[in-house]
Amino acid sequence: MGKLDGKVAIISGAARGQGEAEARAFVAEGASVVLGDVLDAEGEAVAASLGAAATYVHLDVTQPADWERAVKTAQSEYGKLDVLVNNAGIQQAQAITDTTLADWERMMAVHLRGAFLTSREAARVMIPRRSGRIIIVSSQLAYLGRPRYTAYSAAKGGLLTFTRALAQELAPHGILVNGIAPGLIDTGFDPLPDEAKRAHAASLPLKRLGAPDDLVGAFVFLASDESRYFCGQTLHPNGGEIMP
Repeated sequence: MGKLDGKVAIISGAARGQGEAEARAFVAEGASVVLGDVLDAEGEAVAASLGAAATYVHLDVTQPADWERAVKTAQSEYGKLDVLVNNAGIQQAQAITDTTLADWERMMAVHLRGAFLTSREAARVMIPRRSGRIIIVSSQLAYLGRPRYTAYSAAKGGLLTFTRALAQELAPHGILVNGIAPGLIDTGFDPLPDEAKRAHAASLPLKRLGAPDDLVGAFVFLASDESRYFCGQTLHPNGGEIMP
């Protein structure tokens, strides 16, 4: 405990699932957290359950004004911003022939535009302090691809290169940028039927799907001072499905 004592973080997509687990782990390790999401009722309930160490803000990751507000909230409520977790994302399984331009652009906006906006706003306040951590969530599908996940795989693949480029740009300013590319995590909110989940679990070396609590240690590590020599790296909590 105490690995994040005194640190202030923003976590997007924190109203439920993986993002909620990250927020709870950060607070348990001593951080103060601004939770952002578009699910206002759920996000406010999570923040309330975490007490004074957590604040909720409405956050559409595709909107610059929302990110500006989130960063200002971290500064006004807790005095600074040390850690940014770009966690928010969407999934949509559909054949390429059924994918509309609007579908494609929405996928790119949430993942790539969102990562750009969040990183830009965080960098603007971290650079003067010459300190910070940015964690960008990708996916194993950035490496594998998957039928009917063409747009999602492309967006997540773009995040890998974005992470590496941003890491090189910000490292001289004392800001460490790294990524996490999870495998299939059973958050309870994904659209896969139980039969598909069981089949996927059986294919893994660990023979089980991941849960949000299986990932939080990686996020805490990258947010902490223990990761001080990690730069442009992507961690792969995936039960052994891929071993890059």
